Amino acid sequence: MRVKQKIHSLQSLGHILLLSLSLIFLSACSSIPKVDISDKKPVSGVLISGAPILKTAKKQMGILYRYGGRSPKTGFDCSGLTWFSHKTQGINIPRQAAKQFQHGKYISKKNLKQGDLVFFETYKPGASHVGIYSGNGMFIHSPNKNKRVQMQSLSNVYFKQRYLGARRYW
Repeated sequence: MRVKQKIHSLQSLGHILLLSLSLIFLSACSSIPKVDISDKKPVSGVLISGAPILKTAKKQMGILYRYGGRSPKTGFDCSGLTWFSHKTQGINIPRQAAKQFQHGKYISKKNLKQGDLVFFETYKPGASHVGIYSGNGMFIHSPNKNKRVQMQSLSNVYFKQRYLGARRYW
């Protein structure tokens, strides 16, 4: 009788193990990405260009830089400006420049379009600064302490030497 109980217990344990492994496998298949890079506006449908993102950023020209800032009321740091400009258009992107660089669609420098994000390696290795491409070799960004959201040239010596790449979220 004891042998039958042990066999039954081992069978039950095997079934539980098999069920657990199946659930783990199935849950991995249904995981949700951490970053929503949806290309849809909340009301009017698909965003077909980056122009609305750029338009939002241009409206922020003159607003003072603020570390950690992400709204016109608080001021902007560089990634706060890019985050806000996308969020206003219904596109959720990561908040930090390095994370923004890790996600999104790779865009070569020759294929830049208005609204694309341009990244730079400034004070530390990797993407540490970001702006929004506006066309004709120019981008808008929130540079640093005591400065305001402004337009800058990609051919500026400082930024030309530190250009890292571009990403698109629209």
